[in-house]
Amino acid sequence: MNLAVFDLETNGYAGSSVLSASSIVLDGAGRILDFFNRFYLPTEPFNARLFRIHGLTPERILALRERIPSPPHFIEDWPDLMDFWARYEVGGIVIHNARFDLAFLPEMAQDSMRCWCSMQGLTDLCALPQRTGARGGGYKWPRLQEAVDIVCNGPSALAPTEAARRAEEAVGACSAHVSLADCFELYRVTVRIQAHHPGWMRFEPLRLPFRIPGGKPYRIDAQPRHDGFTVGLLKLEQRLRLVLA
Repeated sequence: MNLAVFDLETNGYAGSSVLSASSIVLDGAGRILDFFNRFYLPTEPFNARLFRIHGLTPERILALRERIPSPPHFIEDWPDLMDFWARYEVGGIVIHNARFDLAFLPEMAQDSMRCWCSMQGLTDLCALPQRTGARGGGYKWPRLQEAVDIVCNGPSALAPTEAARRAEEAVGACSAHVSLADCFELYRVTVRIQAHHPGWMRFEPLRLPFRIPGGKPYRIDAQPRHDGFTVGLLKLEQRLRLVLA
């Protein structure tokens, strides 16, 4: 069964705009079949507090949008993402913190998806203690990088498939916190769980309330600007293309 990993960068919480959407499709051997990576404009003013997290400033988004023609807003382009998954007959989608990302897809899109939340699904494996004073028992949900460190990099790391090993060597480290880089890290985790503990991946429908981003189309008073950040993202795409099966 082909799987996909999926990640978004957004302009805030549910009801705000998606700034980038990425997905990587892989087969049962861990081979990367294709990837989806697009950038969008918000319908509301940019949330400048989030620039330090994902780095997607107006100038950078305008520059990154130059290489792939796409609708300006994700709300107009999500059917193309669904067509991308359908083309590869994706049977399950892995999302780290599915309850956040899925809320940016309309309910009719959610109804066609079967998902596994790696954040919740790997909680017991990662066994990270709760913060001092936190309510409730058990372990805390791992952040993506914490899951990667334990499943892929740590002393108890799971071995990758041969296809994943080659992909990791070709792509290298992904330092930027953007949706495509996070997708590749999630791919690394997914390949190992799929190979060693497939029973842990329970793909189920999940339906969350969707709120259409509000406001009139926001006028961006900026010019496209390429810098080390955008060049690095484009090089990441190039390296991924080299390993497509």
